[in-house]
Amino acid sequence: MNRRQTNTKWPELAWDLVVDKVSKCTFRIYAGKSAGTGFVVSLGSDKKQSIKYLMMVTAWHVVKGVIDNDEPIRFVSADKKISIGEKSGACGIVRLGPPEFDIALVMFGMRKSILSKKELLPMLPYESVLARGAEIGWIGFPGLVEPELCFFKGVVSGYLNDPPTYLVDGVAINGVSGGPVFDNRAHLIGIVSAYIPNRLDESNVLPGLMAAVPITAVRYWMERQLKATIL
Repeated sequence: MNRRQTNTKWPELAWDLVVDKVSKCTFRIYAGKSAGTGFVVSLGSDKKQSIKYLMMVTAWHVVKGVIDNDEPIRFVSADKKISIGEKSGACGIVRLGPPEFDIALVMFGMRKSILSKKELLPMLPYESVLARGAEIGWIGFPGLVEPELCFFKGVVSGYLNDPPTYLVDGVAINGVSGGPVFDNRAHLIGIVSAYIPNRLDESNVLPGLMAAVPITAVRYWMERQLKATIL
């Protein structure tokens, strides 16, 4: 990783304003017996067939249980006004990158768009990596208070290189997996992947670290694997 603080012209915002922006793109995922969080990263359209396309990113382990079977999958917006499922339109799930990255892209084809391009969040460019000590936030739907959307905040503590991962001083409660990680400019930084517990023994666990896959990995595979254009 090229470890340097990203430099951007986007203004810093109060965290409540950032959460308001990010929550518009964030959905609760019900995938068979699993539940997690996902967020919209891209929109498209097929004018000839009058179809609107929506692409959502989540953790692979959230949706893998519905692959190649009849288990239902449903996405509910943070304000609970939008619910998307198989009946809403064609759905496809693609694994992005090798298994260790734990990333899935869910694609929906619908007749009516549920988001505008203005509501999409910018992704960090390839060369941008947050420095240690950088403050970041993440949101998701913890199972213990389901279906409440919760906001978390912490700092980048360190990195793993194989695969590239942010180590964050914070928690990743069950149900938050697949949620967006972002900075105070509402830039997408990464995806909540896992929680690494500080386990002393089988019965004693101390606070650990949250692991987040950098959003640049999603950008790379969407452009290289799916030939998508990222603005």
